[in-house]
Amino acid sequence: MKILILEDESVHAKFLTKLLHIILESSSIEIKHVTSIDEADQELKRSPTNLLFLDLNIFGFDGFDILERIPTLFTNTIVVSANTDNAIRAFEYGVIDFIPKPISEDRLRLALERHSLFASTYQRGSDQQKYAKSRLLQVDLEQVENRLSHLMEIEKIYLNEDLSLEVLAEELELHPRQLSEFLNGKKQTTFNSFLHSYRIKEAKDLLLKYPEKNVSEIGFEVGYKSLSSFYEAFKKELKITASEFRQKTSITETL
Repeated sequence: MKILILEDESVHAKFLTKLLHIILESSSIEIKHVTSIDEADQELKRSPTNLLFLDLNIFGFDGFDILERIPTLFTNTIVVSANTDNAIRAFEYGVIDFIPKPISEDRLRLALERHSLFASTYQRGSDQQKYAKSRLLQVDLEQVENRLSHLMEIEKIYLNEDLSLEVLAEELELHPRQLSEFLNGKKQTTFNSFLHSYRIKEAKDLLLKYPEKNVSEIGFEVGYKSLSSFYEAFKKELKITASEFRQKTSITETL
């Protein structure tokens, strides 16, 4: 088992490493500590990492910019931070848990149990839904799936520019962390990616249906608060800009 710790304060990294050795009691674990996002990028690309502990307060970086770059769908990520106000937002990026500083052994044990459960339930393709320690215990997953589909496909709740993990969870009568686990495990996506996929699909339709509307107008219509977010999400999804998409599709249709 390989564990990567991204933490720019060595005293915190050493304490976390010590607790991990105490709890896991295994000689087969490899714990690597890095202090910068570039080092983390290199390490994640070098070899598969089972678990990443991420401090959001890395000097010189916005913590959520880091989460944009860390592949949380392929590496289980646990955020460690003294700022508990960031907890809900962190779950929008697909992290599996949030541990407040200072770290306690009991809280770390619980996070590791959740990591183990998440890995065995979702990432190994198990058909058994092992929710004994899951946040989805006693949740009717089929009902959640149906309600979520109705909200996105029929009500088009994604057009609301203020839609967040917290708001959507409330609509589904779930805790935000439950919704995060549902999206990560059952949908194999993060909240942000899930939301972007619907908004960009809507934008594609509008770009072709209303050629007289400018691109920026459509960006706001599909729920984006800023044009930069819309442009970035569109290009990330389709590998071309919204203007290029409209032009390319229009040319194809005239041929």
